[in-house]
Amino acid sequence: AVRLPRMHPSSPELSLLSRRTMIQMGSLGLAGTATSLQAGPDAGRRPETSCIMFFLDGGPSHHETFDPKPQAPQTVRGQFGVIDTAVSGFRICDRLPLLAAEARRFSVVRSLHHGNNSHAPSEHQMLTGRMGTRDGTRRAVIETPSFGSIVSRLRGTRRPGMPAYVGIPWSFHHEYIGSPFGAAAYLGSRHEPFESGHLPASTTDKFTVPVLELQDGLSPPRLQQRQSLLSVLDRFRHQGPVAPAIGQIRDFTRQGMDLLLQQHVRDAFDLSRETSATRQRYGPHEWGQGALLARRLVEAGVTFTLIQCGLRQDWDTHSANFTNLDKFLPRLDRAVATLLSDLADRGMLESTMVMVIGEFGRTPKINKNAGRDHWGDCFSALVAGGGLKMGQVVGESDAIGAHPVDRPVHPQDLFATMYHVLGIDPHTIFTDHQNRPIPVLNHGGPIEELV
Repeated sequence: AVRLPRMHPSSPELSLLSRRTMIQMGSLGLAGTATSLQAGPDAGRRPETSCIMFFLDGGPSHHETFDPKPQAPQTVRGQFGVIDTAVSGFRICDRLPLLAAEARRFSVVRSLHHGNNSHAPSEHQMLTGRMGTRDGTRRAVIETPSFGSIVSRLRGTRRPGMPAYVGIPWSFHHEYIGSPFGAAAYLGSRHEPFESGHLPASTTDKFTVPVLELQDGLSPPRLQQRQSLLSVLDRFRHQGPVAPAIGQIRDFTRQGMDLLLQQHVRDAFDLSRETSATRQRYGPHEWGQGALLARRLVEAGVTFTLIQCGLRQDWDTHSANFTNLDKFLPRLDRAVATLLSDLADRGMLESTMVMVIGEFGRTPKINKNAGRDHWGDCFSALVAGGGLKMGQVVGESDAIGAHPVDRPVHPQDLFATMYHVLGIDPHTIFTDHQNRPIPVLNHGGPIEELV
């Protein structure tokens, strides 16, 4: 592997830009490390496809979402009911009426399993494709690259100047928000998620991306003047020998300035360009506004968008499961259903895969605190768009939602399906910092019923 010098954001040569801007330049391909790889026969295919992934941090209950058990005992079926969907014979939780109406536009896998009941290893599995080896989410270290980072490395952006991978919301470098397993690991800083910052909780609040904000007193004309001055200095630099690190810093700074001056990047993140009716339709909360932003980013050329729904394991409902889900499910229902409808209306759903996943499901039996505990032996995921076959249920769990009884599906099969849509060969080999060959996926293949 070839290692490029990594610039510290406090370096005086970078003072024209903010610390946060310099840290995030890497996600636009302006800094970082290069990792060698061996590509399979399909590598190099660059379809115009993208992926939006909703990650429900904490582990959502499959009983109260896509695999209800109305015939089970009360201690299993819980307090919520079920409703029919637009697909005959397909029923889901009654707190998801908008998704029920959109059921022809998505499929559900009800037989996912990986068998691990710990947050950190399971989140690692569901955000990287590999089971983690360390417990303790807040202390855990990502061991292999996230999906978004792999997509950034192998597909890149669909439009020059736009990031390939965006995290909504994300504050990877500055404070703990959400899962730590959306990072790039050995792929380097250029493939970290581009951070959106917090989304507004209303449809009228102004939304700005911190990394795209100019420092106080610095206007675009002044930035252009400084860029011109830097160009003059660069001409002197090229007239004589200069340390490679200094050259890297100057190039890094110039490219960072270019980012701040690219209006199409700023426009893509500008929710105020949407009508108030559209913003209201998605919902007055971060998940809805995040889904709307994801649609805008796909339009602008972003390839992979990770929407964090639940910033501190909100879906980890060991107690008050039904009280908490009464708040969360309507928001999720509105955000996802509106996104699917909007993408379809714009002719974008066929080329945009949408996924709704968590790290595991919840126990069949309700505990003494009216909650459900961790359960990795059976859980569900929603899959939509991307040219896949919609309006169906893949797999079946037993009468209490404890184990798959038909068509068990491992998460790696789900992610092989995602890579199939994105035109990425899952057998591509990366070489990590220890020079070990690591394939994108260890095993698994696309889910036949979907492709």
